[in-house]
Amino acid sequence: MALLVTIELCTLWFAVGTLSSVRSFVNGEALWSKAQKDAVYNLFAYSHSHDEKHFHAFREFLKVPLGDNKTRLELQKTHPDFDVARKGFIEGRNHPDNVDGMISLIVRFHDISYLQKAIVAWGDAEMKMEQLIALGDKLHNMIRSGKVSQQEIDKLMVQAEELNKKVTISEDEFSYTLDEGARWLENIVLRVLLTLSLTIGTTSILITISVSRGIEKGVNAIINAAKLIGRGLLHTRVEVYSGDEIGMLATSFNQMTDTLEHSLHDINELKDKEDRLKIEKEKAETSEKTKQLFLAKMSHEIRTPMNAILGFAKLLEETIKGDEEQEYIHIIIKSGDDLLVILNDILDFSRLEAGKIVFESIPIRIRDIIYLNVKMMQTRKKDIEITYSIDEAIPEIVLGDSVRLNQIMINLISNAIKFTEKGGIYISVICAEGDADSVLLDFSVKDTGIGIPKEKQAKIFESFEQATNDTARKYGGAGLGLSIVKQLIELQNGLIFVNSEPGIGSEFHFRLQFLKFKAEIQTSVPVKTSTINQSGRGIKILVVEDNLINQKLVIKVLKNQGFETEVAENGLIALNKYEHQDFDIILMDIQMPEMDGYEATRKIRELSSYKKNIPIIAMTAHIIKGELDHCLETGMNDFVSKPFDKNELYAKIFKHLEVRTQ
Repeated sequence: MALLVTIELCTLWFAVGTLSSVRSFVNGEALWSKAQKDAVYNLFAYSHSHDEKHFHAFREFLKVPLGDNKTRLELQKTHPDFDVARKGFIEGRNHPDNVDGMISLIVRFHDISYLQKAIVAWGDAEMKMEQLIALGDKLHNMIRSGKVSQQEIDKLMVQAEELNKKVTISEDEFSYTLDEGARWLENIVLRVLLTLSLTIGTTSILITISVSRGIEKGVNAIINAAKLIGRGLLHTRVEVYSGDEIGMLATSFNQMTDTLEHSLHDINELKDKEDRLKIEKEKAETSEKTKQLFLAKMSHEIRTPMNAILGFAKLLEETIKGDEEQEYIHIIIKSGDDLLVILNDILDFSRLEAGKIVFESIPIRIRDIIYLNVKMMQTRKKDIEITYSIDEAIPEIVLGDSVRLNQIMINLISNAIKFTEKGGIYISVICAEGDADSVLLDFSVKDTGIGIPKEKQAKIFESFEQATNDTARKYGGAGLGLSIVKQLIELQNGLIFVNSEPGIGSEFHFRLQFLKFKAEIQTSVPVKTSTINQSGRGIKILVVEDNLINQKLVIKVLKNQGFETEVAENGLIALNKYEHQDFDIILMDIQMPEMDGYEATRKIRELSSYKKNIPIIAMTAHIIKGELDHCLETGMNDFVSKPFDKNELYAKIFKHLEVRTQ
């Protein structure tokens, strides 16, 4: 089939090329004829005008038939020079692209009678043209001699006219013969193409019938097999009848079925694995949830008595005078603080490990956070000075997570205090970069402590790691603080660095990006030192606390500062007392019988009178971040974690009373 189509295409290509060459010959004959007529015209014009330019034009136009004649004579040789023949046709003004086809036509069909007859007519016309050229030369010589009359010239031109007529007759015969040959060739080509077309058509029909039957047989086999596979019979295979496309399709179908059968087996195995993994995941989630609940519960249970221990220990510290007793109290307070640090680190590490840390983006004041941290740390009894500086270029308010920033700063400053025996601690915040939308702040905590060996500096950020075993034994701690700091910073796309030299000190600095706060709000002045030391005289506080020991502690701490206090054992009693008395602020515990702190706060905020706006500070042993957020969402203004620092408590009380009076 392909051979027949190839033969047909080759025949068509040959026919088109040959007919194109015939067309080129016809065009060449037209050029030849026109050149002959133009030459004769200029010869007659010369006979009357005797102007040399007409004779030169006569000779110029004769170059066309002379060039064609050169090709004819060369191709009639036994071994023609095709370059000479090609040059002759080009001199005859034939297009160069047509020359090779015209030469091939003469060489290929020189034995065909039509072409022989056309070449004879061509030669006869050339012979007459040579006679006409001779007459032209004779006329030129006569006119140049100037010794002949016009009558003699006219007589010569009569001969030229006769020759021109004979040339025209030869030209007509050449054209007619070429036309006959073209029609003959066209008939031959049409017959061949028709024969080939019929042959190809018949063959195609026979092949189509055969292929159709083979395809139908193969496709039916595939369809039947597909139906069986659709019913779940994956062992079904298709019989391959041939090696053609249908056979290849059947083979591919069988391969696909093999793959499907194996895949189904793999899927079943994966499903079993997935079911097992799902069960394991549920167990892990349940275990993690149980662990988180246990940690939260244990945190509350440990912090509640620790609040009393540390609170009363600090009260004792202010009352006893003996050096030995003071030393004992300091040991109790330091041990309690160390225990709280370890407890906080374990809770934070657990939340980070579970991926449950969510960062807020709320308006915060960097200056307030640094100030409060410094003042809180200055209360620790160590002979070191804590100073700080804040870049003036830092916006008063930015958007960030104050709780997490506070946690980072407390860890770094606590570390600096722990490992610094003498000298000081310097805290700085500078604006490293800034644009219209955000600022990049560089925080630094520098101390004059024991320092860290260079080879240990990378290790200190790992969980449960400290620089050396001696450090752990001497200074205590679980080795989680810096690991938690690093994770909190990196989760906010920040970086932390350490520069340290043993015996000289350490500098921890980190960079965090903050968005600028666009809204216009009134800037408040940070709480001054004198505020913490000011008297609470005339300020009445409602303390809502169910634990008797914690009641006594809070009341003692508040009365030492001059505050007036009233106690309510639960939220229900607190509501009843608040309805009948006026208070300036409420300190609200969270977990209480009958009505907890959340419900009591909601009831207060639902009041229709001015009393609904009273500041409420949560005092809670829960420091899980969700609990702290819940306090604010319920309507509380702030929170203090247990065990509480009395200066932090005083500062927050005065802060919210000032806001209320503004």
